Amino acid sequence: MKKNIIFLTILIFLCLSGLLYCFVEQIYNERVLQQKNTLESNTVSFIELISPEIKAAVAKDDDIALLYSIEKLSRISTVKESFIIDKNLNVIIHNDSSKWNKRYDDDIYKNIVSLKNKSLQKSALHDFIYAQPLNDNLILCVKYSLQEIFDSLKMWKIKLYVYGFIIAFLILIVVYNLAKFFFLRPLNKTKKYLSVNETKKKTIYSDIVNMAFVCGENSQNEEKSSNEKLRIFTDKIFKNYLNLSDDIFILLDDKAKLIYCVDEENIVLQKQEINSHIVNLTKNSEVLKNISIVLEKSFETVNMDIADYKINITPIRNEDKLVGIIISGNKLKG
Repeated sequence: MKKNIIFLTILIFLCLSGLLYCFVEQIYNERVLQQKNTLESNTVSFIELISPEIKAAVAKDDDIALLYSIEKLSRISTVKESFIIDKNLNVIIHNDSSKWNKRYDDDIYKNIVSLKNKSLQKSALHDFIYAQPLNDNLILCVKYSLQEIFDSLKMWKIKLYVYGFIIAFLILIVVYNLAKFFFLRPLNKTKKYLSVNETKKKTIYSDIVNMAFVCGENSQNEEKSSNEKLRIFTDKIFKNYLNLSDDIFILLDDKAKLIYCVDEENIVLQKQEINSHIVNLTKNSEVLKNISIVLEKSFETVNMDIADYKINITPIRNEDKLVGIIISGNKLKG
């Protein structure tokens, strides 16, 4: 039972961990999408706010205003590059002076210069290029990245996983203790109860055997039937002292001789002669075999089935000495 409870709690923990993982991923993806849309919208809005200044500076050939506007774009936290290219893919001006007059001949830039309207192109996993034509020859390009969202939410996601694990572990402890309380505790209590009752039963059996011997010894020298006296004595014990409910109850001494017998249908014994040896009372070889085992080892109860009856052959010991054997049985239900 304890192994089953441990297996059940581990299975619940795994299922709960899987559910929490899906829940964390769902929350994380929703938050990433929300912040990504917000940041992208803010970046594009800021670019579109400055692009008219750049377009005016190009129209007036005002290089100072143009440089100032390009620098203003580059100060946006998400912007990696801001530059102007011509139709031949040559960089006219760049926020990084080392890239002036550099040629950008990637396919994405070829696609940008072929368009006549502003566009938004994805250049990498989290990188985008916003492009807006300034005139017939020049295009404003702003390359920005949304990687900072994933970097900022990485630790937040790890914290969610840690909290989820702690919650799953706490639930695991609660489930394990509840399972022990509702299943394992009653089972152990029942086992203990049965064990105590079995010990009491064997103690009572031992007392009965000893008392039966005393009665038998006292009646040996009397002329009146000692067997009848012994039967009256044991009947009184079973009715008033032991109150047994077994359908079959047979008492043998340490030599396997019959002391007392309740077997109305002759299930175990075909004859019921007091002081006769078990060999003379039954033809059932299985009974004789098990009685022999009990006489030789005399430690454990031997169980067997005869017809529709469950039979128990129990050795009765006084300290380490075998003092008798009890054969008890009940009819199987169903």
